[in-house]
Amino acid sequence: MKLLGVTDDRLSIDELTLHLQQTAPFLDAIILREKSKTDEQLVNIVTRLACAGFPLNKLILHARPHLASRLNLSKVQLTGYGMSLPDAHQEFPELAFGCSIHSLAEAKEAVKEGADWLLYGHVFETKSKPGLPARGTEELFSIAECSSIPVYAIGGIQPHHLPNLQRNNVAGAAVLSPMHSLKVLQSYRNGVSSDGEND
Repeated sequence: MKLLGVTDDRLSIDELTLHLQQTAPFLDAIILREKSKTDEQLVNIVTRLACAGFPLNKLILHARPHLASRLNLSKVQLTGYGMSLPDAHQEFPELAFGCSIHSLAEAKEAVKEGADWLLYGHVFETKSKPGLPARGTEELFSIAECSSIPVYAIGGIQPHHLPNLQRNNVAGAAVLSPMHSLKVLQSYRNGVSSDGEND
């Protein structure tokens, strides 16, 4: 089962560059979700990572296919409010695209339009979405069972959830808060629960 990290746009360029290098060994991929940073700031980060020998194939750029193409990155996570998947495929045929989904209907539409993977959430209660009810696993498992592409779960996932997700054809989990602690990330790799909060 794959483990994906998601950045939270709270670190400076220097802090983020170092943090990504420290966490990369524990993760199969990292969604670089830095909404407040400019294109040039992200170019700076990726360039510094490349110079440091960071495995750029682990980076998934959030919502900026034009920048991924410019930086020779191969993967982009699309949102529901940005460029549509058909338009993205047409303009950037060299890129692979993941889609954020919240229902079976959205999953079917994304697969039909050529998504390369799906990110479903939020599955469990999480501090990053206070007051919003969790979607649970029933629909997630239905999507994973019928999907021809990988389905990843996000939202409130703890290490003890991983075996059940894996048994039900979920390809992996994406985590946010655990990115701040190498010890907590290690617990996900070991499948051992920890006291760290999770988004």
